[in-house]
Amino acid sequence: MNDYVAKCALGFMEGVNFVIPFLYIMETVPVLSKLPAWIYGLPNQILTATTVFQRYFYHLAKEGAESDQQNFSKTLLKEYDENALSSEDIAGLTANLIGGGVDTTTSSTLSFILAMCVFPEAQKKAQEEIDRVVGSDRMPEWSDESSLPYVSAVVSETLRWRSVTVLGGIPHAPIKDDEYNGYFIPKDTAITGNLWAIHRNPKDYPDPDVFRPERFYLSLERPHPSKKGHNAFGWGRRQCSGQPLAEQGLFITIARMLWSFDIKPGLDEKGHEVALDIFAYTDSENMRPEPFKARFVPRSEKHAQIILDEAGKAREALHAYDGETKLTMENVVAM
Repeated sequence: MNDYVAKCALGFMEGVNFVIPFLYIMETVPVLSKLPAWIYGLPNQILTATTVFQRYFYHLAKEGAESDQQNFSKTLLKEYDENALSSEDIAGLTANLIGGGVDTTTSSTLSFILAMCVFPEAQKKAQEEIDRVVGSDRMPEWSDESSLPYVSAVVSETLRWRSVTVLGGIPHAPIKDDEYNGYFIPKDTAITGNLWAIHRNPKDYPDPDVFRPERFYLSLERPHPSKKGHNAFGWGRRQCSGQPLAEQGLFITIARMLWSFDIKPGLDEKGHEVALDIFAYTDSENMRPEPFKARFVPRSEKHAQIILDEAGKAREALHAYDGETKLTMENVVAM
C-alpha cells in the first residue's frame, strides 16, 4: 500500500475534501489529469484511493450480507444477482450511508454544541420544552418529535446557521441556455450554489450569525422557496437523498443531549470560561468547527443515572459486533 492510500485508510472520511469546487488546478485545466503520475500525482492518487475503497466497501457489504438478519447489504447483493447491479454500484451505495450519514451529521452536531455554548438562551428554551413534554424519568424518543417543535427548530437552525456543505454540495447545470440578471449561462454549465451566502442573507435571516431557533418555530418567520426554510440539503432533483435520515439522526441526538446535559464553554487554567469563536471552522467541503473546549454537566443525579443505564443497554446491544471483522484495508489492497 503506498503512503497516500495508507493515509486514506486511516481517515477516508476526509476524502470528501476532494470534491471542493475549484480547489485543484486540474478542474480548470482538465488535460492535467492525463499527465503521468511522476509529473502530476494527484489524479493518480485519487484514482488509486477510489479503487481501494470501492473494493473495501463492496467486500464489507458481502460480509454484512452474511448476517442472519435482513439488512441493506443483503438487498444490494440480491440486486447484484438479479439485476446486474455492479460491484461499484454496491460500493457507492454502502459508502454513501457511512460517508454521507456519519461525517456530515457529526459536523452538524459539533456546530450545535458550539451554538449551545455561545447562545445559552436557546438551550434554556429547548430544555424547558423537553422538561414539560418528556419529564425527567426517561430520555426523549422518536415519538416525541411532533410534541417538541422548539427542539425541531433547533435542528433546523443548526442546519441553517452553519451548513456543512457551504458550496451547496453537488453542482447543477441548466438543460438549455439561460440568462439571469444579465448573465448569459450556456447549456450544461456547471453551477455551484454559495450556500454560505444564501443562509446568511439578512433579508431572509436577520442577524444571520445569531443562533435563533425562533426563525423556524411553529411556522417560518419569513417566506422561503423551500417549505423547510433552508437549503442545507441542496435543491431540485439533485438534493441530498439522505435528508430524512440526517434530520432524524440530528433530532434524536440533539434532543437527548439537551435532556441530559447543560452544555457550557470549557474552562481555562484559571477556571474561567473560555471565549469561543463562532467563525473558527475548517476550510473544507465538510465544514466543521475547529477544536474547542466545552463542558457537559449532567442536569441532575437522576439524569446522570439514566444516562449510565442507557449506556449500559447500548453496550449490551453492541456486544454482537465485538468480534473482529474479517476485512482489513491491507487485505483489500492485496486483492
